Amino acid sequence: MANIPHSDPFQLPRTSSSRAPLAPQSAARAHNASRTQSSSSLTATKASVAGRGRGGGAAPPAAPPKAETAAERRAKAWSEMPSKRINSIKCADPFASSAKQYKTKFAGVFHSGGVPARLHHGAVNVRLCWSKDPSTLDYDPLLVTSAEGLLETVHPYAYASRACFGELLAADGAREKTLPLVSRIVPSIRAALVSSDRSVFEGGVEAVRQLSEVVGEALNEHIHVLVVQMNRRSGDKELAPKILQAMQTFEEGGGQPAYKVIKSKVPTYCSIHV
Repeated sequence: MANIPHSDPFQLPRTSSSRAPLAPQSAARAHNASRTQSSSSLTATKASVAGRGRGGGAAPPAAPPKAETAAERRAKAWSEMPSKRINSIKCADPFASSAKQYKTKFAGVFHSGGVPARLHHGAVNVRLCWSKDPSTLDYDPLLVTSAEGLLETVHPYAYASRACFGELLAADGAREKTLPLVSRIVPSIRAALVSSDRSVFEGGVEAVRQLSEVVGEALNEHIHVLVVQMNRRSGDKELAPKILQAMQTFEEGGGQPAYKVIKSKVPTYCSIHV
């Protein structure tokens, strides 16, 4: 039987529009031309952007922000727990050793029950609940120990020391009990004013104001060591009003002698009587 040629079934039919493969030299020339065209297009794009930057044309407007859906708003509202606002408050470690747990004598006394008061944590505020009337207590050494606690920076001792100091001074008959202790209280308040911790400094300013309201002119001989430390932070916009109020309390309670001491240490101070 004669051999009959068969066509390859996997070979594409050649049409008149099919192009013949380029020779190596032709392919190289086509590749170079394509690269030149792409480079020219990129150069033109850069020039256009530079022209817009120089004022040649307005930049395309920014896309409007995507509107927040109701579901996203609900998820965002529940992403933070209400208790997160108190996470920044440092609390004492109940498992730490006594040497590390108690920064001052007040912390050890309060923890052991030496202060006849405990903290009451309400739904919003914290307050000090006394088991005895503060006016019936002996201020020596309770008031002195509370002044030492002004250096505390952890909860509950930081709040307890300041609240205890303030409420003892506000009790009936506080002046007679506090006058003999002024010289022992002032060093603790001065230590709080020297502290680099902002909350401790604020507690010291409030404590010395409360003390001045109670003892009045008895604080005059100690004002010079207190005013100098308070004036160091008078440039702080938030602390300046509290510092000024404390100095005015010194003058109001100590009279003209107190004003002279304040003026000698803080030349920019103006009398409340001017």
